[in-house]
Amino acid sequence: MPRTAPLVLTLGILASPVLAGPDADGYTWATIDHAGNRSTNASETPMRPDANLGAVGYEYRMATTEVTVGQWFEFVQAYAPHYPLNGGIADPAFTSHSISYSFAGLFIRPNRSPNRAADMSWEYAARYVNWLHNGKVNEQWAFETGVYDTATFTFNPDGTPNHQTTRAPGARYWIPSIDEWVKAAHYDPNRYGPGQEGYWLFPNGSNEPSIGGLLPGDGGQSNAGGDWGQGPFPLDVGSFPDVQSPFGLLDLTGGVAEWLEPGSSLHGVAGGTPFTYEDSGSPFSPDRIEFFFSGSLHLNGSLIGLRLASVVPTPGTMIVALSAMIFTTRRSR
Repeated sequence: MPRTAPLVLTLGILASPVLAGPDADGYTWATIDHAGNRSTNASETPMRPDANLGAVGYEYRMATTEVTVGQWFEFVQAYAPHYPLNGGIADPAFTSHSISYSFAGLFIRPNRSPNRAADMSWEYAARYVNWLHNGKVNEQWAFETGVYDTATFTFNPDGTPNHQTTRAPGARYWIPSIDEWVKAAHYDPNRYGPGQEGYWLFPNGSNEPSIGGLLPGDGGQSNAGGDWGQGPFPLDVGSFPDVQSPFGLLDLTGGVAEWLEPGSSLHGVAGGTPFTYEDSGSPFSPDRIEFFFSGSLHLNGSLIGLRLASVVPTPGTMIVALSAMIFTTRRSR
């Protein structure tokens, strides 16, 4: 390779648009800008007029789709050497219900698509984020620290958690907070006209619920219908590309509910599930802006998925990363 090739690659990447397609890990990102936006008002959250959700004072990114079974399988393979198979079968909180790990082997279940959304516990979602933050280093420390300190993942005798549930400063990836999720899903900088910000009731850029229970070709708009594992739902992520939040996020209804950073809030999960399509128009629908699953959080349970949040790359950080690549290329010679 000519010595000038890394420089050409550098210039090419810096000139690429922000949403030029999936990154090396298969994620497409939406930049959530308009930093310093206001929170919801009483008219936008009529069932909870004092909710005050969605205000975020900085730019960040959100993955347009949830973590898939295939992406989670890569993590399970990497973490498996550090996971003791007590009893011979791994807990779905680690593997998801779509992956089998036992003395018999490690594989995606035959009836599960690698492109559907994965489920996992909050604790393993945090380990996945740590691993991404640390550059996917396959050493145990890379899974246990960096963004969330897993040494804090303990419970008191009354069942209350001691977990560090707010990301550490300098995190490159993290589990989104409730305000970050609400802004990415419901906020529209032109909700009431050009430059007149506000929030939609549902995460599809409207005050009408998405139609569930139908396949995309039959007029469906939500990845929901039937019982878990029964029938075609949930479909692969991105199966309803025309149903988006104003920022371009997909699959915000149906599929899997998504973990949040609980922090000081009771809210730990956002969005609907494959079972909620019949209630999507209900004033108590989890697809509405005011309602999220909350209460006693089972941070080591499963059946909840993950949508990643991330920092917005800057030309400076990209130059540093690519300079390291150039140095490595020269060292390899």
